[in-house]
Amino acid sequence: MAGEKARGRAGTIVVGILGGVGSGKSLVAEQLRQMGAEVFSADEAGHRALDDPAITGELVARWGDTILAADGRLDRQAIAERVFQGPDAERELEFLEQLTHPRIGREMKVFLDQVRQRDDLRLAVIDAALLLEAGWDTACDELLFVAVDDEIRWKRCQQRGWSRQQWEAREASQQSLDEKRARASLVIDNNSDETALRSRLQEKLGETGKLDS
Repeated sequence: MAGEKARGRAGTIVVGILGGVGSGKSLVAEQLRQMGAEVFSADEAGHRALDDPAITGELVARWGDTILAADGRLDRQAIAERVFQGPDAERELEFLEQLTHPRIGREMKVFLDQVRQRDDLRLAVIDAALLLEAGWDTACDELLFVAVDDEIRWKRCQQRGWSRQQWEAREASQQSLDEKRARASLVIDNNSDETALRSRLQEKLGETGKLDS
């Protein structure tokens, strides 16, 4: 996929979502799904990757049984602590991504191949926190930046049970907000509630079913 734009044969536009941690990127993707878009979630694909016995074996070999939950599956919270906290966090995150990103990328390619075959689809969405970092933005025709004030994003992360350190560590592992916004061709405000967000998205979609600036 790298270096190749993914414009559908029948006019399907592939939109990648950008934004800071806690900006509501997945909420934007879900609302677009409800409006008729097809959505690829890299997070869901990442969950499936972590269920792969081969990947589980690699991670346990590196980090030990402490990353396993009582049911024998990987404990995502324990993994998050490994890759976002501590002096070796950056190296451990790189190790995790080297294992999971190829599988996520393969699933994404299948998704893109499928949406390109559809004559009835106007919009497809890539929801991936590391869209730029993984180079998956090259598969998109447009990049949509979800704009949210820092303090609002922090409050949303608090609702997830995160500490300030956890939020900042995840933010530091990604491209800066300035870089993301500069790369985006579209911007949507998500500082208020879901109803307001849906209204803004519907306005951008208009009658065409494709996002317009």
